[in-house]
Amino acid sequence: MRALISSLFVSIVLAISAQAQITESDIVKHGSFKESQFKKAPKRVYINSFNVYFQVFGSARASTSGGEMLGTLRGNTNVAMGVFLDNIDTKDFIELATKVYEEYAQKLKDNGFDIVSPDEAAKTSTLKDWVRKEGGDINSAQSLGFAKVTPRGYTYFIKRETNKGKERTGMFANTGSLSKDLHDAIIADVNMTFYFVQMKTYDSELLGYAQVTGKPNFHFARLLGDTKNQVLTSTNYAYGKNLTAPNAAINTTLKKAVYSPEPVFEKGMKFKESAVAASKSIPDYASVVFVRNTNMNASHYLPCDPELYKKETYRMMTEFLDIGLKRLLAGTGKK
Repeated sequence: MRALISSLFVSIVLAISAQAQITESDIVKHGSFKESQFKKAPKRVYINSFNVYFQVFGSARASTSGGEMLGTLRGNTNVAMGVFLDNIDTKDFIELATKVYEEYAQKLKDNGFDIVSPDEAAKTSTLKDWVRKEGGDINSAQSLGFAKVTPRGYTYFIKRETNKGKERTGMFANTGSLSKDLHDAIIADVNMTFYFVQMKTYDSELLGYAQVTGKPNFHFARLLGDTKNQVLTSTNYAYGKNLTAPNAAINTTLKKAVYSPEPVFEKGMKFKESAVAASKSIPDYASVVFVRNTNMNASHYLPCDPELYKKETYRMMTEFLDIGLKRLLAGTGKK
């Protein structure tokens, strides 16, 4: 009996571990076209974008209006909650993005691809008037409550930057034109997003009651959904140009949210009222995240296990990128 229980326990642990890993079953099965055409592509890759979006602040507000109802005079209610991510800071985000990027670029090289330099890309007609930027920083203007992180040692180009710091890359993808300018080099675009908190609101005019609650909700997200142009978690490759579009594409997009089985955040933690002590130190990223959003007020903080947070975000990003690379190699005829 003990042997049977032990065997069942091991099976359950292995099943949980298997579910945690990102596999082909987590990937959308459409969006690519003419994958076999990549066999004709030069073994050169230009990494056009490499962005990681980390949610660092969550907020919600609920309210009811006062007045007379059923013979009872009620006042207004207005409840707001702001939760910031604690125990992880700017340097951690940058180190994570940099490590994943460097390993990704090395895997491309190990599989016979040359990486097109930003200096060569800057000379193309597609990017000649674009703004050159250096990675290794965070940007909070792209999406409210998120730190957009680019790797240290990585150079990229944007069409323009607004006064509020929002980076613009134009209305339409330039991958086809850019590939043609680079003698049909393969163009790679990577975007990945992580959430850490879930906010809910409840309000009742009848009861004159408003409530905001929050709880940990750490996951690798399919979509950064609060931006004007929604950003999918994806690793995409494009090759050549056919009229205004690429000649072929291999798109790897996350099908749904992937949750970590690790206790990155304390289980059962919830928020219902203001809880931040006046002496609580605010993370370094707050100087960037809050400076352009003066209406954001942190009333709570959600501490994570920093080592588990870094371990799990690293693991999920790496597994996801490896699937995209495997599909690229299949398209080029290389196993």
